[in-house]
Amino acid sequence: MMRGGGRLPWGAGGASQPLGGRGGQRPLGRIIGLGAILVGIALLGWFAFGRICGSDSCVDVYCPSDRDIAAPEGYEFASRIFELNPKATAVQPGFDLQVQAALLKPAADGRMLSFFRYDEGAQRWEPVAPAVPDAQGTVVTGTFKDAPPVIAVLRRNTPAGEVVAYLPHNANLHPQAAPHVTIVHPIDFAPAADGGVAGELSRTVARTATYEVYPVIAANASVAGQVAVVETLLADARSRTNHVQQIVAKANEAGVNGIDIAYLDLPATQRTSFTLFIGELAGALHGQGKKLTVTLPSPIKTQNRIDEGAYDFRAIAAQADLVKIAPYRDQATYRLVMPEVLRYLAERVPPSKLVLTVSPYATETGGETINRLTLVDAMNIATRISVRAQADAITTSTQVDVAGTNIDRDEGLTGLRWYPETATVAFSYKQPQGGGSRTIYLENVFSIGFKLELIPTFKLGGVAIEDASENVLLGDIWPAIIPFVTSGLPTLQQPNAEDLKPRWAVSSGAIEDTGRGSARWFTPSEPGTYKVTLTLSDGVALFENSVDVTVRARPAAGATPSPTARP
Repeated sequence: MMRGGGRLPWGAGGASQPLGGRGGQRPLGRIIGLGAILVGIALLGWFAFGRICGSDSCVDVYCPSDRDIAAPEGYEFASRIFELNPKATAVQPGFDLQVQAALLKPAADGRMLSFFRYDEGAQRWEPVAPAVPDAQGTVVTGTFKDAPPVIAVLRRNTPAGEVVAYLPHNANLHPQAAPHVTIVHPIDFAPAADGGVAGELSRTVARTATYEVYPVIAANASVAGQVAVVETLLADARSRTNHVQQIVAKANEAGVNGIDIAYLDLPATQRTSFTLFIGELAGALHGQGKKLTVTLPSPIKTQNRIDEGAYDFRAIAAQADLVKIAPYRDQATYRLVMPEVLRYLAERVPPSKLVLTVSPYATETGGETINRLTLVDAMNIATRISVRAQADAITTSTQVDVAGTNIDRDEGLTGLRWYPETATVAFSYKQPQGGGSRTIYLENVFSIGFKLELIPTFKLGGVAIEDASENVLLGDIWPAIIPFVTSGLPTLQQPNAEDLKPRWAVSSGAIEDTGRGSARWFTPSEPGTYKVTLTLSDGVALFENSVDVTVRARPAAGATPSPTARP
């Protein structure tokens, strides 16, 4: 399932861009690689005629099975079991497989339905694709990347938990998110120095029958002075009460049924005052039939303990209706630290009140800093191109070395690859002028699946998405989120290593990949300006960068080259 990425601003510098753009416009990414070409399967017909697996007359890719396999705990069969027909034509690489199946009983919506595959080795059912019902709710459709040997549609009969979507102010909700989210958090407000609440409710999100809108009042160290404002507001009982009253008034003015408080980066000295504030605010909102949710930073694991800092999770969860754990950014330690943090919290807080937040943003680490990047910004860094020759040496019918500036393994760099220890696609590169080494971890459907694994492990109350907007510059993590929401089980997959290899192209001449993040370009016999292109993938989407290179005529044998003016 390859995604082109999205609209990308680019200019003369040759920024990274997904394939599929048209000249003069920002290109809207298009599906490539495993395209949306469908191989037809008529499971519905085999329901109607009652044919069984193994029948000589069954010519479709799947046929009904007579196998007796139990449904996993918490699920029931919504369809018959089907087996891959050994006589069917194999699914061609690069094509998606679309399956339709009739349900045993109609479904009002597909929120609890998923296609599952049966893993013979592990002897368990695993989610493979969402099951999308038709208008009548009698037939569901699923799209697969391959053809599992045994499939069925299962219905989850236990609560799915909360699906929380954070949104930048006035951003639109991602179209894939709308049918599945239960709470939308537009980040609209900030605490004011006088105890009031600054900001306006987003105009782009309205409460619906499927989700509530609880706007966020946010403050953190990324905005100068905000943390100091919060410390002042929480300093004594009078200022805390004033702030609580102003928040309740803002909630009534906005016509919302709840508020989220996200006061991050507070010093540990604010632990007591922040807990008192949350308790007072919860009482005031609950008294008016409104909800209070809280976004808190993840505790920090020190050498021998878990440090909550300014946030008393036990006391806060006793008052708030829901506690969201903000994204833990350090991907190098995520899989080591987060299980310990969640185990610690689940012993002190009802796990059903805890929600783990995942992110569509890449992260860049190195030294003491961790930066948040869009996927496009990250891949723009990965696809930079260097021409390893002086301008006057680039002549016709010669060999010119080109390289991915930040993936050239001959320069000691890693290139893009899957890191099992972090469960991410990542690459390390060197900053210019001795700026040190940086590592960028890409967040996509593969890495998110391994984070979602923690939610059922610790029986948490749901998942939150840090930015659920339709921003096409972000990683498309919804193909991992939606199957998890509908099935309750994460899809754990790794990218194909071949997909992570660089691809080189030139507008003229020939280019030979070295397999090490560089290439040898055999320039054309005619002078001119030619394009060198590097294409990279994070395992899901393709990103392309090009540079224009001027090729001069090769001097005649024995001739003295004209001097080249240099600044």
